[in-house]
Amino acid sequence: MPQKKQSRRVAAWIYAVINPIINSLERELSLLDSGNLTWRPHLGRCEMIRTIQEYVDSAQWPNYQDFLAEHPNSVFRPGFDQHDSDVRTLNTVAQELFNRMLSWSKFSDALDVALGTYERQRASLDPQFPMLVHTAKDVPKLAAEYVINNAQTLPSHYTISAFWNLLGKELIAFRNLPEFQALHRCKDRLAENSSKLKQALESYRLSLSRDYDVPAAPVPGLSFEE
Repeated sequence: MPQKKQSRRVAAWIYAVINPIINSLERELSLLDSGNLTWRPHLGRCEMIRTIQEYVDSAQWPNYQDFLAEHPNSVFRPGFDQHDSDVRTLNTVAQELFNRMLSWSKFSDALDVALGTYERQRASLDPQFPMLVHTAKDVPKLAAEYVINNAQTLPSHYTISAFWNLLGKELIAFRNLPEFQALHRCKDRLAENSSKLKQALESYRLSLSRDYDVPAAPVPGLSFEE
């Protein structure tokens, strides 16, 4: 444990390591609660749910390593490792499910029915709704991605937003099938562990602030010069 004279080092831990991780875990938990994994097939991973070190600015990785080196017997290293393992498992399960959906006749049949309904109704609903015949080869991949991410609606600039906002809920219903249980379990396990980790970091930040008189967030004009 550092001495009082090292308050600037403690401040670096809080501002460059602990706070960014807490903020990122809070965002992560919000995404997980909504079922939005932000998983992207072109990345093969979640875009916004990342490993702990990735939640720290790369310029601050030396402070991240310093924090871990000074806390070898704390809950943080195993907690970070568990989080990262959970994220990797979630990415793997999402990829496997994505591949399964592209060859799953039950899903492709439901998608074809929904697309047929859309093409029959689109002109009468809104002349601006686009035909999807020219993007037909991309639709299954997009639909599978949106189901995995529990995308209830899409912004208007998305390629199949008109179709999805009209009929996507019929495909979202696939999330209730047994084939999605592994994904739900991974999501829930990550959320549980991330919540515990966030609480541990918040508790330790409070302890550091009390012990070293370091504010929990930067204060403009406040110096740590001895």
